[in-house]
Amino acid sequence: MAEETDMGRPPKYDKEICKEVIALGKQGYSLTQIALELDIARSTLYEWRDKYPEFSDAIKKGREFAQGFWENALRSAALGLNDEGIMPNPTLMIFQMKNRFAEEWREKQTTEHEVNGAKKVVVEWGE
Repeated sequence: MAEETDMGRPPKYDKEICKEVIALGKQGYSLTQIALELDIARSTLYEWRDKYPEFSDAIKKGREFAQGFWENALRSAALGLNDEGIMPNPTLMIFQMKNRFAEEWREKQTTEHEVNGAKKVVVEWGE
């Protein structure tokens, strides 16, 4: 975890933090959890992402690793693989996937209807 300064403020940005972001992503951490581990506000995480391209890349990689972590956990739960003796909760895991990784996991359905002489109607439902 990043060290605090003597004034209680989080440290200034350092490129080495990128490695920590990726490592936390590999453990399935969310952006909020990553910010907490770095001892920074989530808004600071976003500021650094917008200001430092290498940090932005680390955030992207970290999110991809986090998605892979949870997809592997969901796969293991679905196959009944569990070395820790903990009963997995696939419903909770799927809920998390749909919310954290909506681009690939959302359930969105689109239906299009076209009637002669009428405008095309598109109905979408779901997330």
